[in-house]
Amino acid sequence: MSIIELMTVPFLECLILVAIHTYLGTHVLRRRVIFVDLALAQTAALGTTVGFVFGIMPDSLASLIFSLVFTAIAAAIFSITRIRGERVPQEAVIGLFYAIMASTAILVVQKTNGAEHVEDILVGSLLWVQWQDVAVAASVYSFIGLFHFVFRERFLLISENPEKAFNSGIAVRFWDFLFYLSFGFVISFSVRVAGVLLVFVFLVAPAIMAFMISDRLRDQLLIGWTMGTIVTVLGLYLSYSMDLPSGPTVVVFYGIVLAAGASMLYLLRAKSKFSALVRFASTSAVIIVTAIAVFQFGLLLSRTGLARSQERIDALAAMESEARAQEEKLNNFKRYRLSELREKFDETVPISTIDEFAGLHDEEERFAFIQKTSDRKPLVGVRLLIYYLSDEETPLFYRVEALDLLRDKTGQDFGYIPELDVRQNQEAIARMREHILSDSKKRK
Repeated sequence: MSIIELMTVPFLECLILVAIHTYLGTHVLRRRVIFVDLALAQTAALGTTVGFVFGIMPDSLASLIFSLVFTAIAAAIFSITRIRGERVPQEAVIGLFYAIMASTAILVVQKTNGAEHVEDILVGSLLWVQWQDVAVAASVYSFIGLFHFVFRERFLLISENPEKAFNSGIAVRFWDFLFYLSFGFVISFSVRVAGVLLVFVFLVAPAIMAFMISDRLRDQLLIGWTMGTIVTVLGLYLSYSMDLPSGPTVVVFYGIVLAAGASMLYLLRAKSKFSALVRFASTSAVIIVTAIAVFQFGLLLSRTGLARSQERIDALAAMESEARAQEEKLNNFKRYRLSELREKFDETVPISTIDEFAGLHDEEERFAFIQKTSDRKPLVGVRLLIYYLSDEETPLFYRVEALDLLRDKTGQDFGYIPELDVRQNQEAIARMREHILSDSKKRK
């Protein structure tokens, strides 16, 4: 799969996220409530987590509605805690709220049997974004953008000068609620595909760069959108070329670009260019020397007895003594696996094919073997595909690929959903087997 095929849809999704989050980020920085994005994102994730307790699947519409309810409650809390002449900064309240939501999510996860689904929501699944997800995000964010454009003067006044907004008779708490509610809608959609950290970076990083360069909102938006687009493109390219997770790669690259941009602005705006260059060079040297020293210190400690506890030494010894036993178990498993596979297939699948497939343990090799077999012997390949899709050990990525191949060979997906487990796909697997049986009879 080429980079264009793999990254086009995630890239478009990121551009949409950058567009809406850069605008909202300018408000966040003006209001000095940096944690609000993390707090709302974590609240949305908590809504998904609690929904899972009731049997609501994280990728369902019901889960999204449940998350929106939670973010609406958070929006109400944030608007109520905006107090005129506040003694405690609202940022402190929002930060505490985030910590409580994160801790609550951890507690709820401990009581569920599907923590892996919740983890997907927390870290995002950017590479699995579909065209319909992009269309939905574009529609929702366009509506929210239009809403903010119509009431832009009121929102800007409250963000820039809340005291003046209070004095002019504006219902600040009501408009704060609408602001945080629309913000929560954006976050609820964003966190499902990008994860909490990447959404936070999309909100803050372009806005920070824009604030460092200009004070005008129009210029800030143009700068933020431009920077976000360029950095997102390069970050996704790096994640693809270096085989790294897309979300964390983009986050780290944003940090590098921000640091480089801040350094460049410091050098350009300094009254004494020579003094600024000396400070920059000395600071860079200190950072490099510190990094090298920490690296060497870590190597030194790793060679001493301080790096190993007695428990670790005992564990290593136990692992060595069990190595032969594990190898014997593996051999027994291979023999059992071969026997099991031979029972799964009838005489239409050659014994040599079964033996060769049973000897493969790398998933990429197994799937490549199925592809090759499907090209040479379609009926045998389809039988292998059905077994592969009904195997609980088959990873999600390869289930998706296998279903695409099955659809290509038969023209059907039989209602099989890769994200569900084998038990939940039993009816679909039964339909696959009926199809194979009827196809075999026709051939005879």
